Amino acid sequence: MDIEVKKLISKLEAQRREAMDLLLGLTDDQLGLPYTDAPQGEEGPFTIRRLLHRIATHHQDHIQHLLKVRRNLGVPRSETARALAEVQAARAELIATLIGLTDEDIRKDVSEGNELGNLQPRGGQEPEYTIRRLVEHVVEMEEMRLGHIRQALEGGRPS
Repeated sequence: MDIEVKKLISKLEAQRREAMDLLLGLTDDQLGLPYTDAPQGEEGPFTIRRLLHRIATHHQDHIQHLLKVRRNLGVPRSETARALAEVQAARAELIATLIGLTDEDIRKDVSEGNELGNLQPRGGQEPEYTIRRLVEHVVEMEEMRLGHIRQALEGGRPS
């Protein structure tokens, strides 16, 4: 990957981390707060809700624009880029499922009497099927699969 492209991606990732630091404590009750006392337009006040929506739609607008530009340049988005986008989106959704939970919530048994996939029991610790354990499982499986990808890139030899 070229240096300037890598820098742009790093800038986007750093901004997202900063945004999440700001927004993780946001509550539904705060979504209606306006950011200014200025007179309102016909759409109503610029509330936190509207600002978040504008951030998301602005991204979508320019994603479509960039995809069109790439096609016109003869360099459409690759299968690899699409797969990486899916991985990023899935991780973002996973993180979003944790927002608003307490430490107590993530330690509760969530098995509802059922086994949960291929999650390996951890004898003697907190209940086997907690939100924390499910997330740890996702992290463990991704690490394993990334190791497999590294191995494939090295010609299939175990490292």
